Amino acid sequence: MKRPPFDLWQLLCVRAIAQHGSIHGAARFLNTRQSAVSRSLHNLEERLNVTLFLRSPAGVTPTTFGREFIHWSQTILDNVAGMNARARRTGKGENGQISVGIQTCVLPGKFSTFTAGFRTTHPDIIFLYSEGTGKRLLRRLLRGQIDFAVVTRRNLAPALRVTPLWSDRIVAALSADHPLATRREISWQDLRHETFLIGRDNAGQDFKELIRRKLGETDIHPRIRRHDIGSNRVIALVQSREGIALLPASWLPLIRDQHGHDVAIMEIRDTDGSSHLEFGIAWRPDNENPCAQTFARYLESHRK
Repeated sequence: MKRPPFDLWQLLCVRAIAQHGSIHGAARFLNTRQSAVSRSLHNLEERLNVTLFLRSPAGVTPTTFGREFIHWSQTILDNVAGMNARARRTGKGENGQISVGIQTCVLPGKFSTFTAGFRTTHPDIIFLYSEGTGKRLLRRLLRGQIDFAVVTRRNLAPALRVTPLWSDRIVAALSADHPLATRREISWQDLRHETFLIGRDNAGQDFKELIRRKLGETDIHPRIRRHDIGSNRVIALVQSREGIALLPASWLPLIRDQHGHDVAIMEIRDTDGSSHLEFGIAWRPDNENPCAQTFARYLESHRK
């Protein structure tokens, strides 16, 4: 690669000479010797094989090409200054990107609401989202492929930090013509003969453990049918009367929009009260992304 025809110091000298009308004034502005500025201009004109300034006892005057070169120099120096400021802000975690993996069962808008305050105070940090099962997201997080993972708070690796986000009430989805659909609320015991449909993600595994915890001590072993689909897609099977499903209450607006009156949503009550899924955001404390470090500090300061 050939050496560039000029360097930034030479452009600074040209700009200072044009602004102050003399080499002496430029040297004083740049806090350097007059001979250094004169030598820099001479070397630049010699390398370009063009005269940029006409010298006289009264000072210097840009040539026609010199005026164009001064304009180009200003543009280049402004871009360099902007690049430098951006690099400094990026290094300080004030500018850049954060990648967040969101578990399939979490509505994206729920997490976006949580970050609203941070995005207001850090407008130059961009969030990029992806989704997947909890296990897949945690693998990607441990490999450094994403900065954060929003997942259910179960079986998290000790190497990860986690901040609780929210707790989601669990309700049951039944076909509209199910015999239990006419009740105002039901108990776990009412569901002991049902076939529970669960998905492949962490939420599905959490539902499975919840079902076994609530019904495992009865004389009837609960029937659980696992499908290789996301928990949010199981509702379509409920609509087809293949079984019942559990879901977080935060899904209800979406479920009603998609399935309307074909699915009945029931509160599940027992002596322990209602059941919940606990969600959190996990990250690696050794993440070197400055923006991720800034957001991690925000999370720590907002820990419940």
